[in-house]
Amino acid sequence: MKTKLNKILILCSACWCFSAQVNAQQNAQTSQYHFNTMIINPAYPATDSASSATLQARNQWMGVEGAPQTATFAFYTPLKASNTSLGFTAIQDKITVYTQTGLNANVAQKIKLDENLYLSMGLKVGMEQTKEDNTSLGTDDPVFSQNQSYWKTDVGFGFMIFNEKFQIGLSSPSFQKFDMGTSVNKLEFKRAIYVHGAYLHDINDDFKVKPGLLIRQVKGAGVQADLNASLLIKNMIWVGGTWRTEKTMGVFTQVQVSRNFQFAYAYDFASAKYLKGGQSGTHEMMLNYRFSWKKGQEFGQRYF
Repeated sequence: MKTKLNKILILCSACWCFSAQVNAQQNAQTSQYHFNTMIINPAYPATDSASSATLQARNQWMGVEGAPQTATFAFYTPLKASNTSLGFTAIQDKITVYTQTGLNANVAQKIKLDENLYLSMGLKVGMEQTKEDNTSLGTDDPVFSQNQSYWKTDVGFGFMIFNEKFQIGLSSPSFQKFDMGTSVNKLEFKRAIYVHGAYLHDINDDFKVKPGLLIRQVKGAGVQADLNASLLIKNMIWVGGTWRTEKTMGVFTQVQVSRNFQFAYAYDFASAKYLKGGQSGTHEMMLNYRFSWKKGQEFGQRYF
């Protein structure tokens, strides 16, 4: 009985805020977007001189059955001497009976504006499937008596202005608006707009600090913001924290394990707004591998 009650409570929450919360999950509103920026801005790959592959996993509201789970794979690589980068993303979100799976191709172009200033433009296109495992609820309600599956196209774009010390971006990773399902059980996918930026400041040879900001707007959910700051120690370890206008907070760290590998972990504290007392926070892990196809070719450390 308790298990079924938990499912129904989370389902009611999901149905009420699906267009905002789940859409945000679809657009990878993770704690570590600043280490995996391609997910929120298709223009990002052109800012990196190396090829990159990233795996990311997030378990939200630990201890609550049916709580959101997100798995992400992102890959991009620059093309030879063209200032163009190609990429691919695969994202799967699960929340209660809903599973969203998205596959997208990405292209980004870098343009030199000044001696030390660049513009990047990006576009992503793909498909997304949403499944409803309604029979797992074990309810007699005819609205949830059958499993459902829907497909939609996915189009996104982004712009970034950057150099080695800062970056500013504007993007809409899912620009199209869709309504799917029935009039009784309708799913809404609403357009999301993002503005983000960060600045790198050298304290001395051993320490750098990087404040950052992400602002997102989804119709019906208002404007939300993430403020974060991180400290880089000896070009090896990032430590930092995040505060969000939804009154949630988190901490994160990233370790440069080797020249190619980075490992990151983030923890979001349990919030009174999201089932506090019934959950033990949110855990997120990320593994990134940067490389060059040409043996022996050097590439610089990534600060953004």
